[in-house]
Amino acid sequence: MATGTVNTLLVKSYSQNVYTTGMNSLNNIEVVRPQYVAPVMLYAAKTFYIDLIDAALTKAWITPVEHADTMALKTPEDPQNQPPIEFLTTEVPTS
Repeated sequence: MATGTVNTLLVKSYSQNVYTTGMNSLNNIEVVRPQYVAPVMLYAAKTFYIDLIDAALTKAWITPVEHADTMALKTPEDPQNQPPIEFLTTEVPTS
């Protein structure tokens, strides 16, 4: 792999480990593979709902600056707020 190129599977894995589980940090990625930080934030912005990114901040998995940088990458076409869960009701036939 040439310098500057990134593996998309690693980008996805890093994003999930930073934003959804807190098992990694953008700071750690910066130290180990600095070329992955921007793609990881972009993947998170394009893939995750705002509430998930906010939760990562609340749990201190990302810093306020990382949160702001990630949110700045969001466009109106990206996932915004998670839609509410609606349960389907089914009528039970009475005999």
